[in-house]
Amino acid sequence: MKIILTILLTLFLSTALFAVDKNNKDDVDYVVLATLLMKDGYYNRANQALKNVDITQEDLDKAQFFTLKGLIQLKLHEYQASNTSFLLAIKNGQKEKSVYLYIAQNYFKLKLYARAIEALENANELVNEKPKLMALKAECFYRLHDYNNALITLKEVNLLHPEYYDAYKQRFAYYISLELYQSALDDANIYLENADTNEKVTISFISALRKAKETHKATVLAEEAHLKYDKNVIITILLANLYIDINMIESAATLFDEASLQDNKYIKDSSEMFRRAKDFVQAIYKNSQILDTKEKYKQKVAIYLEFSQYERVIATESALIRNDLLKDENLVYALAFSYYKVGEFDQSEKYLKKITQNNLFTKSIELRKNMDKCKNNHWECSL
Repeated sequence: MKIILTILLTLFLSTALFAVDKNNKDDVDYVVLATLLMKDGYYNRANQALKNVDITQEDLDKAQFFTLKGLIQLKLHEYQASNTSFLLAIKNGQKEKSVYLYIAQNYFKLKLYARAIEALENANELVNEKPKLMALKAECFYRLHDYNNALITLKEVNLLHPEYYDAYKQRFAYYISLELYQSALDDANIYLENADTNEKVTISFISALRKAKETHKATVLAEEAHLKYDKNVIITILLANLYIDINMIESAATLFDEASLQDNKYIKDSSEMFRRAKDFVQAIYKNSQILDTKEKYKQKVAIYLEFSQYERVIATESALIRNDLLKDENLVYALAFSYYKVGEFDQSEKYLKKITQNNLFTKSIELRKNMDKCKNNHWECSL
């Protein structure tokens, strides 16, 4: 479009300069002035210059005038006014088909997609030469919910411009929205194999498939991406989360560990995944690397509880107090529960008295019942 604009401005300028009355060299030709101002990026000033033009004068090239006015208004984001000018230019003899491309662009920005399609079809030969314009036409169809024509148009792009791989990326998004996931994956693979791709595009493909609950297809793509972009921590984490989705916890833990070596913000997640994977040694090892002391102790208590290390939970008591963590009633209950499990009921009761949260209060009642059973009849005690 920029090339077309440059050509039009050059034509305007040469025509307008030729038309200047040689006997009135001191007169200002505002069409020439507006063309020069627009070419230099002074759109408001160019617009003001055109307001000085008498459009009733017989020798005025109205096709040229209204086309120039339309271009300036487009640059000023006055899309409706711009199209009014372009249509007047056509009415007054403008034969350049490229004007329809600007009309289509304006209609698209005005969300008048049917009119944009009509304008593009008026310049069909030019549109078919430019895959981006064909893609714009497909997008107009899509936004009108005419999915069949949107897909047909992109297929035409494939035929006319086989090396324009962005058409596959565009159609991938359409297929996802239409829940045609295998076709979406096929287009994603074609794009990734042939286009000058980057991690960002790959991530968008994987994320779209995952969001659509197509976990298996997303995982296949993510595994390939992880091999190709092994240093990209976002892809590593995305694959890890997909493994979590399919309950491959050990594999997810390994990937989080890998990510934590590249970015320490994933250390806590890595420790948590090893906890879920029932790998106590690795969970504690990764936990030891957490720099935030409070976060470290909160997670450490969770790990100890997971592996029934109640004495170790109790051993953190002074650290929890020192770091002011017993404001968190979940940690208070963790201490109460751990003291109960080692048979120190008085210490357990001391912490149970501090519980006020409804969900934990209910658990506290059950814990007290169990302690009473243990005190009254050790045969019924279930520590």
